[in-house]
Amino acid sequence: MYIICYGKSPKALSTGQKLINDIGGRYITGTELITGSFVLAEGETDCAIVMVLPLEAAIKSMEETITDKTRDLPVIAVSPEGRYAAILRRGNKPYEKGADAVYSAVVDSLGPFCFSGFEGKAETTGDLTDLVSRYNMSVNDKNVFYSVNDRIRKGEKVNVYTDLPILFADPVIDPMTYSLHSYPYDMKDDFIRQYKAAREGKTEPSVFITCAYLGDEKDDKNLILVPKILSLGIEIKTKTDPGYCRPYIRKSLMNHLLNPEAVAVVASAYSAKDSEIIKGIAEELGAEVAAFGSEKLTKAKIPMEMTFSPEKRSDTATALAFLASREGALMIRRSASVQGLVFSVAMNRENIILP
Repeated sequence: MYIICYGKSPKALSTGQKLINDIGGRYITGTELITGSFVLAEGETDCAIVMVLPLEAAIKSMEETITDKTRDLPVIAVSPEGRYAAILRRGNKPYEKGADAVYSAVVDSLGPFCFSGFEGKAETTGDLTDLVSRYNMSVNDKNVFYSVNDRIRKGEKVNVYTDLPILFADPVIDPMTYSLHSYPYDMKDDFIRQYKAAREGKTEPSVFITCAYLGDEKDDKNLILVPKILSLGIEIKTKTDPGYCRPYIRKSLMNHLLNPEAVAVVASAYSAKDSEIIKGIAEELGAEVAAFGSEKLTKAKIPMEMTFSPEKRSDTATALAFLASREGALMIRRSASVQGLVFSVAMNRENIILP
């Protein structure tokens, strides 16, 4: 077992030297990595590169310096003060098993204050169970969910596609298990095309984390996780048939490419919170009811002017969605039905954290 350290600051040099003394290894410079002049010496077997850098810098540096001579090696990030260690890349087949052994040795050298909890690959990168629980996600197929979790626990690479704001947990990160592909909201069409390609078997089975409606077609290959992150603001303009509202709201959300299962909150004015319509819609979507007073609605600073009706200043539905989402991002601005039901949708402002 042998480690090859790269670090810059005095703290990093000190931490790296301790690792080298305990495990065996040497320092290299960034120039060696960038120019491709990096060479393994005779006897340097079961090697791993240890980036003694802040996590984001380690990931960026690894992306910029990877060459054919370093591609097969595991890469471990260690914070300059030695407070955490995380596997960034497991390497190719000759080094797959060695990554855990080297990682364990690094953690042992750093001591009990190192954030890790090494216990095989399942502890290096958590599966999706906690993620689904934390964000109350719906799962399209339980068997696919179990299969994906089993792959993760074995350390296999899993592609994750999302059009939501998702971050890796810090400091435990393993992008060789989770390969994250992010699509901005204005690239939703590309995201849906990617899903259809996976569903039709044109790409390998993947995980899709989204609040987009991807259709009712059964998919027993890909895992679709839908977090409850949307707030639905409801404004009742006239006397509306309660029986009409449930199917109308569900169908309208899908027509706007939003999954009804992603709605976490149905928001209304205090005067309407106990109405049969509001309670019925919340029950239909499995959502909570939140109510706001008229003063708070009036003072809500909603992004975007009502350009289609500039003389109209009140927009209760959007204000409700905006407030219930803790001033998140607006997804639908004031959609109205022929029976006087008006709704807006906003996405909660928090990021989703991938373990």
